[in-house]
Amino acid sequence: MRGDPAAGTLSLMAEQERAPLNLIFDADDTLWDSNIHFIEAEQGFVAAVREAGIEAEPATVASLIRQCEIEIIKTLGYGRRPYVMALHQALDALGPTEDSEVRMRAEIERLGEHLIDRHCELLPGVAPTLEELADRHRLLLFTKGQRDEQLRKLERSGLAPLFSRVEVPPEKDTSAYQRLIESAELEPALTFMIGNSPRSDINPALKAGLRAVYIPHPHTWILEQETVDLADARVVMLPNFHSLREVF
Repeated sequence: MRGDPAAGTLSLMAEQERAPLNLIFDADDTLWDSNIHFIEAEQGFVAAVREAGIEAEPATVASLIRQCEIEIIKTLGYGRRPYVMALHQALDALGPTEDSEVRMRAEIERLGEHLIDRHCELLPGVAPTLEELADRHRLLLFTKGQRDEQLRKLERSGLAPLFSRVEVPPEKDTSAYQRLIESAELEPALTFMIGNSPRSDINPALKAGLRAVYIPHPHTWILEQETVDLADARVVMLPNFHSLREVF
């Protein structure tokens, strides 16, 4: 079934005998663009550092941001607010002058507000595909981050009525999937996790006993990238979101 929606459809439909399935969806970079906006914020920060006269190579600044992100995520999780804090910490490490620091702090806050203001534009095919799938299957949303931020994006997307259950855990690891299976009373053999992240969507779901649909996104965050075992018969890889209609 790897990468072949038609073959996947035939074998899956034969197996499930058209029984309703549990389809669990990731949100960021699965339903709508997300990481590209953080990439843009990083580029804005790097440009501001250069314009402020702070001597640092762009690659060094980017690496410093990543280090600060990793440390903050351990305690505060993912999302806009932790990212803005990472930018402030990166600025501290760069040792700005008093004048440049004032300008840079203001720019960081502006970049953070820009992340909030981004319109939640759905990826191609998402809305009609979910509407069709909701008529046949049970849809759940399982996406990590700051709960208030993710719920705000979901509300702006207009997709909320399509999901019977929405959960925003701080991390999506194997234990998080096991808790979801228990609390939502999911039958693993009839449940698929659908997302773009090997680290958070595909691999831990498989370890928890679920099946998975991997839809790669060109801007998946580097820290979410891992190898996906496409030889595992429980994994279907699709080229785009609307191909889900052919499989389910």
